[in-house]
Amino acid sequence: MEQRIWTPIKEMDGSNTLVWGEKPEVLPEQAFISLTRGEGLNLIQLFINQVLTLLVMIQMKKAPGLLYAELNGELKKWKGNGQTMTVWDGKLMPKFRNHNTHGFAMKFFTWIIHRKNTKNYYLTYSANETIPTVPEVREILRKYGKFYDGGVLARKAGPPKYEKDKKSS
Repeated sequence: MEQRIWTPIKEMDGSNTLVWGEKPEVLPEQAFISLTRGEGLNLIQLFINQVLTLLVMIQMKKAPGLLYAELNGELKKWKGNGQTMTVWDGKLMPKFRNHNTHGFAMKFFTWIIHRKNTKNYYLTYSANETIPTVPEVREILRKYGKFYDGGVLARKAGPPKYEKDKKSS
């Protein structure tokens, strides 16, 4: 079995991304993508986010069905943004999401990250044979993601529709 590691990448926009594994060229038909993004986090929120993210990264290495992951972050004018993308084979993400470190982190994030100063986005959808880039993830989340503005639900998620999806509906 191949040993996957976290690799740092400096993005063109000045942000930094940690990548786990190599981006698959071909995805299984049942693959899906899970995206999250927090914007406007203050330094205390960023510190807590970083600690919990490091713990979740350890759990991610052992998660069955995880094909690929990207964690992106940026700090500008004392405010930070954090974005994650995980690509899964099948429906194995709920077991990962709801248990162990990630389960704890989700509960804690709700309390510490959903504040008046933040905007938060969440979305899980069928991969449709493509994995978005870091800027594409940001745009997909802003357009389709479940959106919390200042800790208040402002919009429910509405996953993107692709040509294949439209024809079969």
